[in-house]
Amino acid sequence: MLLLRNQIGIVALVMLVAAAGIWLFHGDDSAYLPIQGSLLKVGLVLGAVWLAFPQLSKLPIWLATFAVGSVLVVVLFKKAAIVVIPLLVVVWLLRPRPPKPPKKKPWFSRESSTSNR
Repeated sequence: MLLLRNQIGIVALVMLVAAAGIWLFHGDDSAYLPIQGSLLKVGLVLGAVWLAFPQLSKLPIWLATFAVGSVLVVVLFKKAAIVVIPLLVVVWLLRPRPPKPPKKKPWFSRESSTSNR
């Protein structure tokens, strides 16, 4: 069974090859231009997702959902960008962070048990 990243890469490659095939065989035919453009754009976006997949898999699901929803709101309502973009920055800055691990004392510390001389 293929990994999800490999599947995304294969679909991206198929879409880019299909767009190139339409361009080669139906170059200036205006009936195929929307299909070619759609295949090319989706193939390029999936290629970018394929490249960024290791980093995207570490992204919290709530943040990814909020970002996609924000993009959809801005696409539907252009003036909402004035509110949505600063809200995304605030959410990114106020996101919950995992606790930092405690610092280990070095083995040659002066605060060892032999300091009572």
